[in-house]
Amino acid sequence: MTKVLVADDFPLVREALTAALERHPDIEVVAMAADGIEALEFAHEHQPDVVVLDLQMPRMSGLVVLKRLASELPNARVLLLTACEEPDTVVDAISAGAAGFLTKRTGGAALAEAVLAISRGEAVLSPSLTACLVHQLRRDEAEGRDRTTGSLSASELNVLRLIADGCTDDQIGRTLYMSPRTVQSRLAQIRAKTGVRRRTLLARWAIEHLVS
Repeated sequence: MTKVLVADDFPLVREALTAALERHPDIEVVAMAADGIEALEFAHEHQPDVVVLDLQMPRMSGLVVLKRLASELPNARVLLLTACEEPDTVVDAISAGAAGFLTKRTGGAALAEAVLAISRGEAVLSPSLTACLVHQLRRDEAEGRDRTTGSLSASELNVLRLIADGCTDDQIGRTLYMSPRTVQSRLAQIRAKTGVRRRTLLARWAIEHLVS
């Protein structure tokens, strides 16, 4: 039996999610939470196998709850539900430890199957979100190919080389004798000039443009 915690701030949504999940004979909803703090408290209390978590939660956001769960209850797998289909949000959630990400347009049967898949260690992503991610990656890569390093200052190029080498912000600051605020300022300028927002893509952009 897969134990599930349902967390959503709207009572009707909580009840609908719970009803949909409990139709499956292998799923038991052990608790329902109305906000992020309750979700974290109930997760510690009930030790669920899967937490079905709304991304937009009062008192503590779903993303913060996700990070806390990944740190404090690593065996609890988190399935995020959202009405937002922004690629950056999906990437941030997966990076923070989400095992799955579904839109709220998902049907009850599909939700139950996603919960069971996640409990088996699989990853789940809505087809619409997958399409958004692919589109965003292609757009980022196209933007990266269309840019050159000519508009970057010497200081920004130095930061970009270290990003390509996989350095953290702290390592960049120590190497270039920059304060954390200056490093963040240089990164903001680099992102604005290259049109590439995510760090991994920025490192790839630097390598492709022979920043050495």
